[in-house]
Amino acid sequence: MSDTGKGENQPPITPAVRIFLVEDNPDHVFIALTVVRQVLGDDIEIVHAQNADEALEMITQFTELDRPDLFLIDLRLPDNGGFSVLQATRSNEALASVPMFVITSSLFDRDIAESYELGASAVLCKPLSRAKLRDELVRVGALPISHRPLDRTYRQ
Repeated sequence: MSDTGKGENQPPITPAVRIFLVEDNPDHVFIALTVVRQVLGDDIEIVHAQNADEALEMITQFTELDRPDLFLIDLRLPDNGGFSVLQATRSNEALASVPMFVITSSLFDRDIAESYELGASAVLCKPLSRAKLRDELVRVGALPISHRPLDRTYRQ
């Protein structure tokens, strides 16, 4: 019997990017998914938690083998849940190096500062923008600079 490469010893096919989205507003979920797909393409897997409690439960289950490649966390979940999710994520050793992007409508300096103190890699304002997401992914090394669109206004 020949091995056709489809044997059970082969690792499962996984998407190029696995994203953990923590967002309670369905409209903001739709916007985030749309922007993420526009920046990263369709070869992604979204793991979605609708509230902090659900996210906190899922965070305890992630391992080095199945952890997300990127976290997108709504800061303003009920009961300061976004801060709890940030803290729990950074406390999980398997997730320590995963970029965490906070998405928020809060413009309070204190919220932004606390997000960074808790380990956020970037704080992005709602509504999420393609350009800002792409730039921050490049800045933290999660996306090669070659994925940036060419700006032809500076080309001759």
